[in-house]
Formats: sequence, C-alpha cells, structure tokens
Amino acid sequence: MNARILANLALLLTLLGGVWLVWPTSRPMPEVTFNLLDGRTLSGADLRGKSVLLNFWSVNCAVCLRDMPRLKQLHESLTGQNFMVIGVAIPQDPPPAVIDTVERLDPGYPIALDVHGEVSRAFGGIKVTPTSYLITPGGDISFAAHGPLDETRVRATVLTYRG
Repeated sequence: MNARILANLALLLTLLGGVWLVWPTSRPMPEVTFNLLDGRTLSGADLRGKSVLLNFWSVNCAVCLRDMPRLKQLHESLTGQNFMVIGVAIPQDPPPAVIDTVERLDPGYPIALDVHGEVSRAFGGIKVTPTSYLITPGGDISFAAHGPLDETRVRATVLTYRG
C-alpha cells in the first residue's frame, strides 16, 4: 500500500512539474517611451505587431560592444519577420559617450537614451548589462536574459510568432 501511495505521489509531482514548465510566463511590456538618438520617439503602441528585442547596454560593457555587430545582423536578417532590435543605453552612460560609441560602431538599429532611467525602472531596474527582453508582436515579454546574445534562442522564438 505504501508503495502505491508513493508511486501516485511521484506521478502527481511529475504532472505538476510538467504543468509548471509549460505554464506561460509572459507579462505585458511596460508602457514606456523610447527616446531615440535620431530624435524620434517610439511607444509600446508603435511597436505592436512587431517582435522586438530590447537590449540594455553600456558604453563600458565589453560584451555589449562585442554583441553590437551580431545584433545588427539579427536586426537586418529578421526584418522580413517584422522584427527589430532597440538598443537602450543605460542611464549611467552620459549621452556624449553614447553618441560617440554609436558613431564609432554604427550598430544599424535604433538606439534609445534612458537619461532619467524611466525605461530601466519600468523593466524592474537594470542592474547588469547586457540585459535583453524579447517582446512578442502582441506586446508581451516573451523572455529576459542577462549576458551575451543568445542568437539561436531569439531566432527560434521569433520564428514561432509567424502565422
């Protein structure tokens, strides 16, 4: 009898674990305005219908700077999938340093300044760079990641948004 109870308990825990793994974890993207270096602004409403990779970065982050060419290539190669990258310079970086870095590296995707930290705060306070958020075409955060770009994960996830 005890063996049967243990087996049923193990089955129940396995089922609950499976449900936990597949339960959706997305949440809506916070309502923010991105102030782009080129003078434009983008709101969450402007991004509806697009997959967006938000990449919080710093001029002093070697990994961030190494990721820029890969982000540019991702941005360009998935444009047909209604995808875009937005780089968000963290508030600790002075705008002149951001502008100099962008002019030097030419990322090829929009860069937003977060001078007063509103965007960073809306996303829970960015403490590590790079930090990336993948936003679905419906405006939900699909996943967040710290560290170097996981291009394979981003591509695979974006491709699931088709149809």
